[in-house]
Amino acid sequence: MKFKQAVNTVNRLGVSLVSDPESNIRFVAVANKTGGSICDAVDFSVTAFVDKKLSSRQLDTNKIRSFAATFEAVSGNSPDQGDIDVVETTGAVKPMPGLNVPVAQRGQFGGPAPALDAQKPFQSLRSGIGITNPTGSYPNFLGVGTAGFYLEDDDGNLYLVSNNHVIGRENAAVNGESVVQPGTLDLTQNELNMMPTMADLINQLEVAQVNCVVPIKFPTAAGTPNNEVDVATALLLESDRTIDDIDRLTYGGKIAGIASPYSVNASGELVQSSRVYKVGRTTGFTEGEVVGINAVAPVQYTPGVANFVNQLVIAPTADNVGPFSDRGDSGSGILNDDHELVGLLYAGNNQHTFANPIGLVMAELRATMGINSLRLAQ
Repeated sequence: MKFKQAVNTVNRLGVSLVSDPESNIRFVAVANKTGGSICDAVDFSVTAFVDKKLSSRQLDTNKIRSFAATFEAVSGNSPDQGDIDVVETTGAVKPMPGLNVPVAQRGQFGGPAPALDAQKPFQSLRSGIGITNPTGSYPNFLGVGTAGFYLEDDDGNLYLVSNNHVIGRENAAVNGESVVQPGTLDLTQNELNMMPTMADLINQLEVAQVNCVVPIKFPTAAGTPNNEVDVATALLLESDRTIDDIDRLTYGGKIAGIASPYSVNASGELVQSSRVYKVGRTTGFTEGEVVGINAVAPVQYTPGVANFVNQLVIAPTADNVGPFSDRGDSGSGILNDDHELVGLLYAGNNQHTFANPIGLVMAELRATMGINSLRLAQ
């Protein structure tokens, strides 16, 4: 199947495919028919990602409808077997913060700290370090996410960008709530003892205040809306922190600009993609490949399940020593080979990471904030 045809098919049928109660589909996407990276694809497929590929007999025994049968039921047409595929994944897609953890254990998620530790206070703010909005949880519960990148406007205001579910508290935040660095889950017991109240915490660690939360839309009696982004921003405050390294990644290098995660020609066919990388609070610098485009997935948040469309699906490369992301990496910026920002990490499971394409993120922020000049801070 040609790329354009696969994209159009997923755009048309994706939500209905993942909503089929008789199937075992976790999400669907445009993928490489032979597997692996999108950038290596010659032929594309509409691919269903499931927990386990089952035989016809197993499907019948468990009363699960095959992907081909689901496709036919939704579209009204029997699919060409060369146009569809089924790939295994591992579990439901969920946001990836380390939130509401009722223990004081610094670095709970992640292995041994690297030489440069993203799970500590930073005097100079940068991308990839731990943050959180502690409103309503501290000191009883601790949390952490990642500061993905920073934006600026023509008036010189600087904004920290992360996820709605990291600093926007899944739609519950109001403007003016504090964002602290590091995240409260990254505080040692001694540090927690020195900041027993919310006022103490804010006084010592506040770096920004929430100023824009793009709402996540959940199903209502009127229907099930689609989402494209999980994003929120916080206005940086004057503090003892410096902003000299605001465009720097925690583990070296700088964000060079903003780009599309892939390119298409005038005919709508894929012509260019690349490996991707991210710097996050938990797993640090990791390498991956885009294995799905235009993905449609139900994502399980605390208030309920939200449908997401037009998403990127990323898997770690064979050279990556672990997962591409883990809990606490929510909010990380996704970069291409040229260190250009192409996506915003927000969810995943043990095998696949989900990201909002950066073009959708920037468009939504400009519209919601009413700032057309909003751009990457350099």
